[in-house]
Amino acid sequence: MSDPSSRTTFGRPGDTPVFRSPALIITALVLAESVSAFEAGMIFIALPRLGEIFGAPASTTGWSVTAYMLVAATTALVGGRLGDMYGRKKVLVLAMLVSVLGSLISVFGDSMAAIILGRGVQGAAGAILPLCYGLAREVLPAQNVSIAVGFIGGAALLAGSGGSLIAGVLLDVADWHMIFIFAAVLAVVASAVVVFALPKSRASSDLPRFDYVGAVLMTPGLIALLYGITQGPAWGWSSLRVVGLIVGGLVILTVWTFWELRQREPLVDLRVLANRRMSLNLIALSVLALGPVGAVQIVTPMILQTPASLPVGLGMTATVTGLVAGVAALVGFAASPVAGALAGRWGGRTVFLIGAGLFVVSNLMIFVGHKSLALMIGAFAVGAVATAFAYTGYPKIVIESVPDNVTSVTTGVLSTARQAFSAIGVAIVSVMLSLSTVRGTTAPALSSFNLAVGWFIGCALIVAAICLFIGRPEPQAQTAGGTRSDEEGTAASAAYA
Repeated sequence: MSDPSSRTTFGRPGDTPVFRSPALIITALVLAESVSAFEAGMIFIALPRLGEIFGAPASTTGWSVTAYMLVAATTALVGGRLGDMYGRKKVLVLAMLVSVLGSLISVFGDSMAAIILGRGVQGAAGAILPLCYGLAREVLPAQNVSIAVGFIGGAALLAGSGGSLIAGVLLDVADWHMIFIFAAVLAVVASAVVVFALPKSRASSDLPRFDYVGAVLMTPGLIALLYGITQGPAWGWSSLRVVGLIVGGLVILTVWTFWELRQREPLVDLRVLANRRMSLNLIALSVLALGPVGAVQIVTPMILQTPASLPVGLGMTATVTGLVAGVAALVGFAASPVAGALAGRWGGRTVFLIGAGLFVVSNLMIFVGHKSLALMIGAFAVGAVATAFAYTGYPKIVIESVPDNVTSVTTGVLSTARQAFSAIGVAIVSVMLSLSTVRGTTAPALSSFNLAVGWFIGCALIVAAICLFIGRPEPQAQTAGGTRSDEEGTAASAAYA
């Protein structure tokens, strides 16, 4: 994919030069992120089967989703910080191997309790995405970083959709054990490729100590807040348990914030987020998660699989639904290098703005064409391209705005915020869809459906407006090792080819 003259030399002065092809490095990072995305998406299609096998109600099987999400949200921050401090390659491999352990616990435990425990351990994979973004910036030449960010974001989209499709096939041809075995094999292969393909990543000499108190405070606060939000629809928002979890989580996180601001070596440097570009980037991603990239996950299956006799629904089978999602994800992945090249030329702000605009187009197509399969396939494809652009834009803004030695933990903050606001968005849209239902059913009436889609459009428009105020990147970006050019133009796509 590249000739020797295009390869990059890594290593410290006096070391024997180590040559790595940028294409090989990007492939390794894409494969690593595929582990995280596959493990996040693989379980949903298996939930009904697991309930039948173990005689467990949905409230119990749902913990296999919740356990993963809660741990992943925490490890995105903690793993990102450990990688920034002690070497991202080392921590990336460790996170994938821990996820292998989680898969093995599920396989050999052979019970619903073991699966829930194993899924919690698998949540270590939440650290993979921020570590991949940090490694792309650290080990690749500047002209390749944007294209790598695009491919990594595309991998998250493709493997996430592919997770359900592959899991469905494995359930049909074998049994549920094979889903976890496949996840374990994928993680082992990705670990081996990362070890071989990536040069040794540097450890920070500026932040030698880990903020254990910050980690201890953040973890229960974040878990309590997210768990309270996810259980709100089931327990009721006025439930003492829900209110207690949310308020308790917010109180703990407030204490954590004051602690972090007083530390010279914090777990998360919150002052970095006070940067105007970063604060607007965080707000934009959070609003996007409230709608088009979060709550949409409960609307799109409903459109395809609800009986056609109802106001909203095409009456498609689960297989057709999976194929439509898979085709859309392929389109989104194909668009990811384009997003990367444009991010290199115009900056992350512009690519994020394009993604928000495409989300508006996609949801307008859903609004007017939810009874047409052809229009829905087109809408899902446009939505997948929008996701690829958004998932390239927001980490590129991070790379343009913060020092190299806090890249992973900062993208981890944004990943955690995306998960938290996605959970809030699901709760909001669930309420919208239940406001008016078809008589005698729980299916939403057309008015409720239109309200939800209107919410997605409104969120996307707000994100587009925020992007206009983010501003253009500085021409130079400071890294741990000094000053490095951040001009990543059209050579990005050429360098990968």
